[in-house]
Amino acid sequence: MSKDLRKNLIAAILSPLIALPVLGFCYFYAGIENYTSVSSLISGVGFGVSIGLGSLFYFYPLMFIYGLPISLLLQKLNLFKLPVVLILSILPVFLLSLFGEFNRETLVLHLLVLSMGLTSWLIYNKLR
Repeated sequence: MSKDLRKNLIAAILSPLIALPVLGFCYFYAGIENYTSVSSLISGVGFGVSIGLGSLFYFYPLMFIYGLPISLLLQKLNLFKLPVVLILSILPVFLLSLFGEFNRETLVLHLLVLSMGLTSWLIYNKLR
């Protein structure tokens, strides 16, 4: 296995895990907006992380079907730069959001795919 393919596979395996802290933070923020008690805030964050665990069921196949081939193509074309990666990572969600209404859930989905694209790019560039 080549070094670049190994780095891409590691990035594809690790980058969807960013959904756990991102969704935990989103539910923390939503809990602060509607603050009632510390225990409800903590349970909201736990619920966000559990939603993140469930969403990995969708994010991993999408990472290997869409993210990994795009990364390999961008590297082959010498375009694996952060702005290009971020634009191509948000493009499918942006196109889907054109057909529906833009609400808080859509915003969180945009945040998730941007964070996965950023994490994938960082992991790939930091591996030796």
